[in-house]
Amino acid sequence: MVSVKQDLFQVPCTIAHVPEWKDVKRDFLSIINWDDPRCVDESFYTDFHTYFCQGEVPPYHNDLMEILKEPIQFVVDSAPQPVEIPSSWCQRYGKHQMHPVHTHSVHGYSAVFYAQLAEDHKPTNFFSPFVDPWNGFPDEITPELMEGDIIFFPSQILHQSLPHKSEQDRIIFSFNLL
Repeated sequence: MVSVKQDLFQVPCTIAHVPEWKDVKRDFLSIINWDDPRCVDESFYTDFHTYFCQGEVPPYHNDLMEILKEPIQFVVDSAPQPVEIPSSWCQRYGKHQMHPVHTHSVHGYSAVFYAQLAEDHKPTNFFSPFVDPWNGFPDEITPELMEGDIIFFPSQILHQSLPHKSEQDRIIFSFNLL
């Protein structure tokens, strides 16, 4: 008898680096209105409710899509149907701030672009959609990512931003591919 171990399911994701980010970062981040009172959440800065939830596109959206054009196209080219990116949003985390476990949707992909991520920052923490058969808990993974990286993942995957420990803000831009 021959035994073979085989995985039945995998969670697909795509990670890309945007090398030109370092050249445009300062100018791009300067167009964000960091003082907009509509964007100050009790736990971190977010313009999600200001634009995305209102069905609006933030002023930086088209520039962001242009900066991320190549990695977005890579993901879109592998999609089994036409893809839309209706809007995007920005989040900034100061020391001790975090975003609890959440998903983005039941279909499509989501993306997180790390616009400011120092070496002592933690990127997004993801949870397996399957529990470990031996202990009953989902596995967690925090991929090794750096500033200028973008990760695309199935929108229904549980994820979180762990409590931020650095003095320097962590800044991300996110969007859904539907």
